[in-house]
Amino acid sequence: MKIKCTLFIALVLTTFCFSQNQEEDRKHIDEIIMKLYKSISFTKTKSPDYKTLKAIHYHEAIVGAVDTTQIKMFKEADFTNKNKENFKKYNVKSFVEKELSHITHVYGGVAVRFSPYEFTIKAGDKQQTIRGVNTFQLIKDPKKGWLIYSTIFSDTTSYPDIPEAYLKM
Repeated sequence: MKIKCTLFIALVLTTFCFSQNQEEDRKHIDEIIMKLYKSISFTKTKSPDYKTLKAIHYHEAIVGAVDTTQIKMFKEADFTNKNKENFKKYNVKSFVEKELSHITHVYGGVAVRFSPYEFTIKAGDKQQTIRGVNTFQLIKDPKKGWLIYSTIFSDTTSYPDIPEAYLKM
């Protein structure tokens, strides 16, 4: 009886210690994704937050754009630097991107997030609003917590508008 009781206690403790708290993980992932959208957005009075952007990405993170004619993949740092150049070259005054809805799936140390978005960009005296979908893969670093490993997106410059069902997740 003593052995059975000891085994039961060990099983309960093991389950408690090693079980995954998906709600807690989703909360942390929500925070990371909100930091991403906030850090890439800027106005005339607020610059992009490149320090935060770097901190929330895995050091070998990738960003990809998929449209009807091509696929472009970049290291996250290269993508950020190219955007900096283009924002300056095209006199971009503001870029504000927001998440419209999302669904997140988590298992162990991996997660995926499907994230319809909308951004408004102002360059010179012109303004354009574009919608699309970001797909994020996140990994849970044992020391740093959740980090973005990849972002791949498509938008309405190549594809039809986002289906209503995606906006109600």
